[in-house]
Amino acid sequence: MKRREFLKISGLAAVPLISPRLVFAQQQGSSASDVLVCVYQRGAADGLNLVVPHGDADYYLKRPNIGIAKPNQSNGAIDLDGYFGLNPNMASLKPIYDAGDLAVVHAVGSPDPSRSHFEAQDYMEFGTPGINTTADGWLNRYLSTLASPASTFQGVGFGHVQLALQGQQPVVGMNSIDGYDLNTHADDEDPLRTAITELFNQSAEIDDASHNILASVDELKMADPGSIEVENNAVYPPSPFGNDMKQVAQLIKSGIGLQVACVDVGGWDHHDQLVAAMSPLAADFADTLAAFYTDLGANMSGVTVVTMTEFGRRVAENASLGTDHGHGSVMFAMGAGTHGGQVITDWPGLAEQNLFQGDLAITTDYRTVLADALINRLSAQDISTVFPGFQGPLSAGVFSAL
Repeated sequence: MKRREFLKISGLAAVPLISPRLVFAQQQGSSASDVLVCVYQRGAADGLNLVVPHGDADYYLKRPNIGIAKPNQSNGAIDLDGYFGLNPNMASLKPIYDAGDLAVVHAVGSPDPSRSHFEAQDYMEFGTPGINTTADGWLNRYLSTLASPASTFQGVGFGHVQLALQGQQPVVGMNSIDGYDLNTHADDEDPLRTAITELFNQSAEIDDASHNILASVDELKMADPGSIEVENNAVYPPSPFGNDMKQVAQLIKSGIGLQVACVDVGGWDHHDQLVAAMSPLAADFADTLAAFYTDLGANMSGVTVVTMTEFGRRVAENASLGTDHGHGSVMFAMGAGTHGGQVITDWPGLAEQNLFQGDLAITTDYRTVLADALINRLSAQDISTVFPGFQGPLSAGVFSAL
């Protein structure tokens, strides 16, 4: 049964038995070594202005107005290795890079040439670029390779259940920890639980889903992650992304059994005035990741963060001082198991003859980076199930083995 069929039959879409902030989806899952946190930069982030190839002269030829200045110039890039530099609004990530816990993968992405946001996001989250009939997401398939889940919180999506998490294994979607509960007073809770069970008792599958909903509410109440304070003087930005990542850290520290988490940060579709539009977003993105790293402290030894975006942007700026939909972009990997302090790339260059239809060419498939994380940090054994049909390398040299 599909998730939307379950919601229709159960009445969750129309009957306020459950707080509208609580969403449960029936999907796949469980148990691993590191906790994997996947951050999706929705809207197609401009990797060339996030991690600037200041050593490539063609970058400045094609972006005379929106290119980030070279290091040591006003508002210049923060040099990483003599060739690449961070956007100046992302300075909070530099100490993590210098500590060897942050790596950059450049000229990376999905090989499918789609420039449709929704289509490209679907392909990426299915884990099967170019195929839109896949039944489940790549993270759900990963969870299906594990033993039976010890926790209903094996997989969590903030804001909604991301497509990467959807499938046959049970996962949880929430807007907030505090809002994930039955929408009732204490005196009414037992009758409501009975009503939910009776309503959903139409098939074994739906009955299992109702029990998972109630079990997840009970597990969260017992673990009480919302009471866990931010540590190590970390300061999260007061943004949706900052709030979501703070709550991921709370779930991790609570020991609730989290295996994989998905968090979205949107707003990256900058067709005009790229520099002004991206600056606050890049700062929020970097400052949130830095706060998460600081907050978890020693716990980062068991946490891996990977970021991705559906595609990059055109190399050349447009007439509105923005960039249009492109191809290759950038991924960030953060954690104690990261071969950090380096930009990992087979850089294709930005000369016209080296571009892919006017875009940054992709030299590393995003699935190679994800497979690298799954194998080396989560001890995954069956990558062919996670990424069916993928024939590319299973390591990009981003992560160390456990």
